[in-house]
Amino acid sequence: MAKYKVVVTDYIFPNLDPEKKILEPLGAEVLGGRCQSIEEVISISKEALGILNTYFKPIGQEIFQACSKLKVVVRYGIGVDTIDIPAATRHGIMVVNVPDYCQEEVADHTTGLLLALARKIVLSNKRVKSGEWDLSYLKPLARLKGQTVGFLGFGRIARLVAKRLTSFGMNLIFYDPYIQENVVENASNVTLEEALRQGDFLLIHTPETEETRHLLNRERFALMKRTACIINTARGGVIETSALIESLQSGRLAGAALDVIEGIPPITPDHPLSQMDNVILTPHSAFYSEDSMINLQVKAAQEVARVISGERPLSLMNPEVLER
Repeated sequence: MAKYKVVVTDYIFPNLDPEKKILEPLGAEVLGGRCQSIEEVISISKEALGILNTYFKPIGQEIFQACSKLKVVVRYGIGVDTIDIPAATRHGIMVVNVPDYCQEEVADHTTGLLLALARKIVLSNKRVKSGEWDLSYLKPLARLKGQTVGFLGFGRIARLVAKRLTSFGMNLIFYDPYIQENVVENASNVTLEEALRQGDFLLIHTPETEETRHLLNRERFALMKRTACIINTARGGVIETSALIESLQSGRLAGAALDVIEGIPPITPDHPLSQMDNVILTPHSAFYSEDSMINLQVKAAQEVARVISGERPLSLMNPEVLER
């Protein structure tokens, strides 16, 4: 009989072999679930030391109350909105995320979206396939060199994007109230208003919090250049969708590339964003590669392994729980 029990509430992976390879040698049984209700989570987690969670929510008070042996909940991913962190802390349960499993993928995706917008590649593909071998629909088209990229948020992924864009000869500026100094060569720290007014491309790399929700709204869009484009591979709620649609339809903004959209999936063919040639949409896929998925499973399991071994998790979201 296994000494420990680790439950996966829900998952999108083909199997849980990476988790089992890491945790079973430590005496842990890994049990995968497809939970649709709190009751289902409780029924398989009553004896669990750890829970691994993907999309199911809420992982909160009711579950913590019923699972007295629970020591750690790990989110497969960066955001922890599925987990009630204050409730976990009250119950002495560690909450952990995996913030660094897909940095290269998101940086590549962001750079690709910028290039696709700047060179109007998606529009060209559509028009050429419809028989229009012409340049008229591409005009105006500016060269990348010398244009300004403004970053909202300048953490690890944003800095990887900045390094990629430096080779194009673009000017880099960033707004991040938690960073006081220039952290990448040739990137200048500016105010939010300066980032909005100066950016030819505005890249969103900030989490969605009470502070950042609808950070980009009608008033902020009004500060931007009419030739500016927005790229969001972070969180949909940072942009007020109705204001973005209005700004794109009116010509207040030149274009947008969105991997995340507030309140979506799914997006329908008749959605306003689906109808615009100056909008590129991807299905929240910036994080994805076969390598990143395996990396996510391994890193999440390793955090549980650290708890089993009496070590502190690397990405502990509620360090105050250790005082308990």
